[in-house]
Amino acid sequence: MDFAYGILGQTAVRMHGKMNEQSGTPQTRNILGILLTRPGQRFSRDALLAWAWDDDLPGNPHHALHKAVHRLRESLSEADLPASIARSGDGYLVDLDGSQVDLAVFRKRMQKAHEAADLADHETAYESAASALSLWRDEPLAGLRTERADNWREDKVKSMLLPARHLLTSQLLALGRPDEAAGWMQELAPEHASRLAFVKLQIQIYYALGQPQQAQAHFLDANRRFLDDADDTAKVMLNAFHGEIRDRYENPPAPAAPAPVRAAPPSHPLPRDLRGFISRTGALETLDHWLRPDSPTRSPAVVLSGPPGIGKTSLAVHWAHQTANSFPDGTIYLDLHGFGPAPRLEPPDVVDRLLQDLDYPVDHVLGAAARAAVLRQQLAGRSVLVILDDAANSDHVDQLLNVLSECAVIVTSRRRLSALVRRHELAALSLDRLDDRDSLELLARRLRGRGEREPDAARRIAHLCDGLPLALTLVAESAARRPGLSLATMLDQLRDPELLLSIGDDGDDQSLRAAFSSSYQLLEPPSQAVFRLFGLHPGAEIHLDTLLSAAGRPAAETRRALETLVGLHLVDQPGDTDRYRIVSIFHRYAQTLSDQDYDPRPLRRLLSHYYCTADNAHRMAHPHRDRPPRLDPEPGIRPTRFTTSNAATQWFLRERTNLAALADLAEQHRHFEIACMMPHLIADTLAKYGFYDEMSGGLAIAARAARENKDSHAEASTLNDLGELNLILSNYKTAGHTLNQALELATNDGSPIGVLTVTINFARLYRQTGRFAEAIALFRRCITHAQRNGDPVREAKAEQYLGETLAELDQYERALPHYHRALHLRALTGDTAGQATTYTTLAELHLREEQFAVAHRHCHLAQAQIAGDLTATMRLRTVQARLAAAERDDRAALRLSQEAVELAARAHNATGQARALEAFAEILYSRGNREDAVAAWSRAAAFYRGRGKDAKANRVEERLAVARDAHVIPPARDGERTVAMPAPRRSSITNG
Repeated sequence: MDFAYGILGQTAVRMHGKMNEQSGTPQTRNILGILLTRPGQRFSRDALLAWAWDDDLPGNPHHALHKAVHRLRESLSEADLPASIARSGDGYLVDLDGSQVDLAVFRKRMQKAHEAADLADHETAYESAASALSLWRDEPLAGLRTERADNWREDKVKSMLLPARHLLTSQLLALGRPDEAAGWMQELAPEHASRLAFVKLQIQIYYALGQPQQAQAHFLDANRRFLDDADDTAKVMLNAFHGEIRDRYENPPAPAAPAPVRAAPPSHPLPRDLRGFISRTGALETLDHWLRPDSPTRSPAVVLSGPPGIGKTSLAVHWAHQTANSFPDGTIYLDLHGFGPAPRLEPPDVVDRLLQDLDYPVDHVLGAAARAAVLRQQLAGRSVLVILDDAANSDHVDQLLNVLSECAVIVTSRRRLSALVRRHELAALSLDRLDDRDSLELLARRLRGRGEREPDAARRIAHLCDGLPLALTLVAESAARRPGLSLATMLDQLRDPELLLSIGDDGDDQSLRAAFSSSYQLLEPPSQAVFRLFGLHPGAEIHLDTLLSAAGRPAAETRRALETLVGLHLVDQPGDTDRYRIVSIFHRYAQTLSDQDYDPRPLRRLLSHYYCTADNAHRMAHPHRDRPPRLDPEPGIRPTRFTTSNAATQWFLRERTNLAALADLAEQHRHFEIACMMPHLIADTLAKYGFYDEMSGGLAIAARAARENKDSHAEASTLNDLGELNLILSNYKTAGHTLNQALELATNDGSPIGVLTVTINFARLYRQTGRFAEAIALFRRCITHAQRNGDPVREAKAEQYLGETLAELDQYERALPHYHRALHLRALTGDTAGQATTYTTLAELHLREEQFAVAHRHCHLAQAQIAGDLTATMRLRTVQARLAAAERDDRAALRLSQEAVELAARAHNATGQARALEAFAEILYSRGNREDAVAAWSRAAAFYRGRGKDAKANRVEERLAVARDAHVIPPARDGERTVAMPAPRRSSITNG
């Protein structure tokens, strides 16, 4: 036997080579049988309880279910193929390949039977059908008597057992074995034998056995029954069939029989139209353009594709209802069941069904091709609209389009069906998600007034549903079932991905998870693995290189998997061909799959890829900056490499949120080395562009990870960087505490470089808090220390900071040699960013001395070295603005000062904003704009005061008071200077 579990009868498990119907207790067998109806798919606890107990629940139902699952796991340990019962969200699933269940084997054998019948291989068709029917030991789930089980069982009998019996019996007739066919008919239950299809078969068997009287009696008996039941359709079809079959046996047709009279078109009524259909105006107009009979741009058919739950069927049905008058010969709607648990409706099945509905004697024509030709002839010249809903792939509907060539056809599918579109030159329309406005409108209509009472919660819920009509509808239905639950409470619940995906799950495959799973379960294992990677990745957008590294599979296989996912609309490929994006609601589903099927290897590869790529980018973007020692990469990863500094910087900026989230993920999964190093690799770029909050969060993770990893050197380095960051943000108390911790660790480690680095930052702290004498002494000690250790990088920093401290005290002559020493050292080490800083401070110094030509030259040299650093550019623009004002170029001064203010705001640099605003105010005031100048000075004073720079705040407030009391606008100029500019200090400084 080729299966290990059975539900076509009592639930059975293969043990010791035999199917055992007595394993475990009746209750555990029932739970197993329920789970086996959908292998690999989750049943919520409530659904399982309803299936197993109906309303007759035990006293503590959840405890009883837990005990039954525990016993079931124990009993399955003895199975020949043990299946695990996995916890998934608030429910359970059986982790088993569906092919190991007898139901799947039945479907496979029946598929073979249908294929053989289409080829007129009646013997093979009969044998395959008989083999499939032999699997039915009893009625399915025979030991379970609840409403859910009864409904499921009835569906399987109608959709699987009866069609299989019908096919087998018809094949026996085709083989000339009516006596055996009669034997199979005798096994039918009376309620099934009275169905029209089997009544026709029985009449045909009687005629084939040479028993016309019995055939006539059976016909009259069924005819009376249909008359009593007021089933006029069945009565008309039976009369037509009996007349045809009687003529066939009593008056055999000539070899060239005339074509049957064309009957009325088949009637497969449309599903009801949705009330209050929302939006899709453009899509409806497109269908008009392509499908209306009078359209000059008519297409043979339209492929309407999109992800599960996007509303493809609703759109097609709505358009069909709107345009019913354009198709006077009727509309045919056929659900092909391309996705989901129901058996797929194959092209030959569609042809036979339509021919039967046309009341054409299908058994008169042998072979699928001949029947297709007859159907095409029957539909020729008619104005019919056909909706082929839920096609699995291009091959699923390829033959049908040839048959339906005279009709207007809409094909819906989760796949794009690109091959079908190319082959038949069809029009294609891909549905997008609803925008926020239409989503809210759809939800509000479904909520019937509740959204108006809680508009903010309704808006947030609509946004959470990500523009997916199915999600919006399920949420609204759930709200309707719980009128006492506020939308705000519901919003909090729906933020949990498990709850959002499970909403509407009552065992009827109506939840979002069921809809998404029907696509996921059809994927090949490589595509499933790549889809789970999207759930592992923190961001919704991911680069191809990252996927190739994290997948750990051959590149060609991964690319094919991505093409499949794009084709199924599970992921998108935006404008960049090397990037892929997953929408939020599918991202949440992928995350649940990653958690459910957790494998540590993809995460290791993902983290290693990002770490190695970040290291490559840092080496290119910041070649002269320190970085942590490089870790060995995971085998087989493909980190991205960069050829220019700009490309590396752009990668950092694009991936910065992913990198921050990955550092947090690395810490959670105890990959402490990467959690520590990743924030350091991106910190320089974050600082350059003013992303200080992200920088602070990343360094906090790095410090914790270093501590957990017992790496005191890395912890000291990280704490020093945190202290330096707090200096930039003027958080002096926090900076001092953090730097003390860093100094203690560096001292205990005996690290001269670490001690020197932290000491330089302590000197900066003294300077910024007004302890200038201590700062100057400490900077001088740092210079000596750096010279002794042969450390030109830190020597240059100390020289630069010492010069700035002396200049801040108006000791310009003493500051100048320290700037030149810093510039010399930075040129030796190739530190262009450092050179830009020094040139800017030199320009500022010479401006104060009114040496404008020298100041211009240093500004030009600084600009050449900046390379996009926001903070450095902001400081340079402030100096340039003051220089332009000093030279009475008011227009340039105003433009440059405005740019400095904007850059300071973007960089989130409070001190920089204060300096830029102060310069801006002076320039505004000199142009007579006292009102805006006062506002800018007020803001500058607030920034200085908020950062503890009281002396500077006092100076600005003094200027502010003078400006508020002034009545003459603009102020008079005093010699070569405006009143608003600081008075220069004359000295003997040369432009050397």
